[in-house]
Amino acid sequence: MKKKVFLSLGLAGTALLTYNVVKAQDQELSPEEEIRLVQEFNRMMAEGINPGEIWAEMGKDVYKKYNLDKCDFGLGPGKIEGALAQMPRYFADAKRVMDLETRIGWCLQKHAGMTPEQVKKFVMQCWGKSQCMGEYDALVMYISMASNGQKINVNLKDPNVKRMYEAGKKIYYARIGPWDFNCATCHAGNKEARIRATVLWSADRPGEAGRAVSIFPKYLVRWAQPMTMHYRYAECMRQMRWPTFEPHSDLAVALSTYLYATGNGTEIKVPGIGR
Repeated sequence: MKKKVFLSLGLAGTALLTYNVVKAQDQELSPEEEIRLVQEFNRMMAEGINPGEIWAEMGKDVYKKYNLDKCDFGLGPGKIEGALAQMPRYFADAKRVMDLETRIGWCLQKHAGMTPEQVKKFVMQCWGKSQCMGEYDALVMYISMASNGQKINVNLKDPNVKRMYEAGKKIYYARIGPWDFNCATCHAGNKEARIRATVLWSADRPGEAGRAVSIFPKYLVRWAQPMTMHYRYAECMRQMRWPTFEPHSDLAVALSTYLYATGNGTEIKVPGIGR
C-alpha cells in the first residue's frame, strides 16, 4: 500500500507540473522562453520527488527475487555500491566486456535460470508503452542508484576495454541506413543544436557526454516511466532507420564503453529527468 500511495503522489505531482508547462506551450512562445520553461520544469522535478526513484524501491525486491544478490558486478557477489561507476569492464567469467545492463542479463541467465529469449522479453517488457512498471527497469534503477555520488571510471588501460572503446567510437560516427545518419548527426560538433526546446549534448564539447550518460536510467515525463540506456539506444536507432537494435549486444556494449569512457570523471546522478 505504501508503494502505491508513493506512486500516486509522484505521478500526481508530475501531472501537475506537466500541465503547467503544456499550458504555457499552448501560447506562442519564443524558443528562448520555451527552453526556460522546460529547464525550470526539470529543476522543480529534480528538487522534489523524482518519480524514477519509485522503481528503485521496487528494484530492491526484484533484485532478491531473481537471485541477483549472487551476481558479481565486478566488486564481488552482491556488491553493487560503485559497480556502475566502473562499467563497462571485462568479466573473466563471461569472457567479454560488459556494461551494467548486459551484466544483468548474463546474471539473469546464470542465477535466475532465464533463457536468452526470456531475458530479451524481460528487458523489453515496457518498450513502446507508457506508465509501465517493469521489473527490469526497476532492477537497472536500483543497481544504478547504488553508485550515486561516485565518478565514472572506465578502465581504458585494460586492452579488452580499450578495443571495445575504439569499436564504439567507430559505430558512433558510422553513417548507415537509408537516411545516412549516425549518432554524431545529433550529438557531435562544437556548435549548439537543438530539437524544439531540447538542447542536444555533444560528444565533442567537454563534459557533455558524461553529463548525458551519468543520469541514466532517467525518468521521462511524457511516458511517466524510466528509460534505460539500452532503450535509449534502441529508440535512437529506430529513429535513424538503422537495423533493429538488440539489447545486451556487443554493439550496445561498444557504444556504452565509448560514451561512459568519454565521460570519465563525471559524478553519477541517477535518475535524471527528461521530457
